[in-house]
Amino acid sequence: MTIREVARRAEVSIATVSRVLNHSKPVSEELKRRIEQAVREMGYLPNAVAQSMIQKRTGLIGVIVPEISNPYFSGLVEGIESVAHQHQSHIMLAISQKDPRREMDLLRIFQARQMDGIILAAARIDGELRRAVASLTIPYVLIGQRPTGLRALCIQVDNRRAAGEVIEHLMEKGHRRIGMISGPMWDLASGRERYEGYRDALWKAGKTPRPEWIAEEASFRLKDGVKGMEKILRADEPPTAVFCACDRMAVGAFQALESRGVRVPEQIAVAGFDDEEVATLIKPRLTTVRHSPFEMGRKATEGLMSILQEEESSPDEVIQIGHEPVVRESTTSVGE
Repeated sequence: MTIREVARRAEVSIATVSRVLNHSKPVSEELKRRIEQAVREMGYLPNAVAQSMIQKRTGLIGVIVPEISNPYFSGLVEGIESVAHQHQSHIMLAISQKDPRREMDLLRIFQARQMDGIILAAARIDGELRRAVASLTIPYVLIGQRPTGLRALCIQVDNRRAAGEVIEHLMEKGHRRIGMISGPMWDLASGRERYEGYRDALWKAGKTPRPEWIAEEASFRLKDGVKGMEKILRADEPPTAVFCACDRMAVGAFQALESRGVRVPEQIAVAGFDDEEVATLIKPRLTTVRHSPFEMGRKATEGLMSILQEEESSPDEVIQIGHEPVVRESTTSVGE
């Protein structure tokens, strides 16, 4: 099937068919409908290589995320896809499993395959990976963090501020002994920044974080929440409230408390982060921080499309997505 046969069926010139298929020049709505109908009826598939040479675009966006089972990243990808679809682009999704060497390989592959641009969500960007990002010759957008000295458009949540607001809420409820189950500190956004928000809020209130009330875990899974809470409960004087770096860890903390007969929130209040669906399924419902991974993905793709349309270098800018503390029954006043 050739473009000539499509033109013959639609009773238009080959040039007019090319304009519609390549979106190169406007044509009347009547001609556009006739050509699109002919394409559907004949099952014509344009040559993608030829189109990319004409348009100087492949219509493909490379997307790299650490994992997809996490609802955060599935929401992120949905946001990316929603904007890509509006711009008649398609995404090629890769899962890095938080492996910097795999992320470097994927960056090289996506650039070699002539992606129009790349959206990278990495747990940390340093060392060789940072150099690989800096050497990209196609537009890119970072999600979650922007390393110092790296010029890039970055979309992120103000993790420090959001975590600090949770701690302030707990102190307003009368809690003074507040612990935390954190993720790994090498994860700059969800690990280090959320811990720093917790620490700074305590410092601001004249409190010093006690090591026996802090559990840094290897990842953000439910079992890490169980392990972290069990460690904290071994303290001679356990805290009256515990902030968890994500909702799944908070669910694990609930399980550890339940297994020991410790009541939430009467004996220990628990708060999380991310407002995943599970936050409203557990009892008592979880106090947490709401933000939108979908909005983050949408903003990242809008930024990338703007760079592509203007044919300019990536702006050196950080766009922060809004967040909102959501207070539920898992936190309460001391003695309430």
